[in-house]
Amino acid sequence: MKLSIPYLQAEAHTNLQQLSLLLDQVPPVPLSNDSWPHIKTSCRAELAIAHTGQAILLKFKISNDYFRTEARKINGEVHLDNCVEFFIAFDQSGDYYNIEFNCLGIGKMAYGRQKGKRTFVAPAVIREIETLTITDREGEGFNWEMTWLVPAEVFIHQEISTFEGLPASGNFYKCGDDLPESHFLTWNRVDAPAPDFHRPDCFGELYFMPAADSVTFLK
Repeated sequence: MKLSIPYLQAEAHTNLQQLSLLLDQVPPVPLSNDSWPHIKTSCRAELAIAHTGQAILLKFKISNDYFRTEARKINGEVHLDNCVEFFIAFDQSGDYYNIEFNCLGIGKMAYGRQKGKRTFVAPAVIREIETLTITDREGEGFNWEMTWLVPAEVFIHQEISTFEGLPASGNFYKCGDDLPESHFLTWNRVDAPAPDFHRPDCFGELYFMPAADSVTFLK
């Protein structure tokens, strides 16, 4: 699949809560269960994504989840919890970033071209990513949303002056490996017999739109 990522005008003093509201203008894309439909789940997830030129903005909305999240260390096994993830590659080298956060805002980020041979990004760099989580635990289900602000500087193996007009590839995920009802939801379909998010061959195309082209794209 292809995804055009619109530009959002934001002042330097705009806080993450305000940016989260701005992301509600962006048409969401579903993270579906199509990759592994034999793994049944009632969890539903969708994502809105935009950029400011200097940062990527993401807003995940999750419903019918099951709350289980631990206060792990940065670069720990956050995928075992209520977790949302963004993988992105900026070139054809085969190397890509994986960025993962559980709903407590504890992050993990690494770079490389193979699942088992990745280099973690320093915790100080990961802390530059701002996150905001809003939860609703009323009733049986656990509903939550999480907004990220990912500055260009965290992509330490690239020199990104602006995201405007930049092509990339990537995928978005919702998982919870150790939840009572484990699930593995994806934006772009992953053709693998078992859940495996580290499949850059299954990334979709991403395009960061220039500001001039984004006006009519938004609601």
